[in-house]
Amino acid sequence: MNTALLVLDVQSDFLGNTIDYVAPLCQRFVDERGADYSVVILTQWTYPEQQGRSTLAVHFPGAEIVEKTGYSGYTAATREILEQRGIEEVHLAGVDAEGAVLATLFGLVDAGYRVKVLERLVASYHGRNWESMMIARHVLGKDNVVNIGGGSVYV
Repeated sequence: MNTALLVLDVQSDFLGNTIDYVAPLCQRFVDERGADYSVVILTQWTYPEQQGRSTLAVHFPGAEIVEKTGYSGYTAATREILEQRGIEEVHLAGVDAEGAVLATLFGLVDAGYRVKVLERLVASYHGRNWESMMIARHVLGKDNVVNIGGGSVYV
């Protein structure tokens, strides 16, 4: 099965608070498992103050970079990448659990994709991971919110 990894908005300008831990965890996961995916997609929420510069805190050779201006990472550009690669299943990670992650999850499910959320690789600005993952379990089923990709942040 063709599977994509979609890492949402792990950006240096969004860090600097209680969610800093997610960047090294996502980077380690991408380094260790990125090649297992048909495609790795990194989204960056863009806004005028960025002045066109990248603030992504996760990198992977050959990753598709998708800029977005709203919550959902399931944009026209993302849809095109998924369709071109024949993707059937999407694994989600990144920021923000109650915003971008859930919005993307709903968009992907509505479009007919199988979706899994990599729970240990999701962060929330407002401490809403637990509630967001409960919603994800309700929508996707408990077996599709998986506890992989964690581990120690500092080695």
